[in-house]
Amino acid sequence: MGTLRDIKGEFLRVYEGIAIRRGQPAALGRILAAFFIEGRELSQKELSSITGYSISSVSRSLDQLGALGVIRERKDASREHSVYSMSVDFVHLVISGLEAFVKQAEMSRRDIEGVRKKIESTSFSREERAEANALHSRLKRLEEGMRIVAETTRKNIEEMRSKL
Repeated sequence: MGTLRDIKGEFLRVYEGIAIRRGQPAALGRILAAFFIEGRELSQKELSSITGYSISSVSRSLDQLGALGVIRERKDASREHSVYSMSVDFVHLVISGLEAFVKQAEMSRRDIEGVRKKIESTSFSREERAEANALHSRLKRLEEGMRIVAETTRKNIEEMRSKL
């Protein structure tokens, strides 16, 4: 049996893992977990203490999270420095990540479509034609797969939103 401190540490590691698996710095995950655990506004110093990261690492991470619209900053006159809070909850954070994935998939699909159309409009030598046709076929399958993934994910997002 552990202490509450041990359990909080384990939860910090869970969020850290989520961030790492999404290709984000571990510090972002720990900072988000700190907001979840504490359920209140936190200063950079408090975040540093909770997460174990330096104040400069916390500051860089807060800048990133602020740019993503996940964190809000507020000047606290009584403390003479800024305090930060999450502007979204975890479920909405996941949904926004899925929405970003859909946008990226759609942009990639359009890029792939452009390459495929270039193949269609280009005159190839007899030697290159078979290879160009094979590439065109693979690109068409990839394009269709990306369309299906984006469409399915978009429908799942709508379903999640309707249940919240």
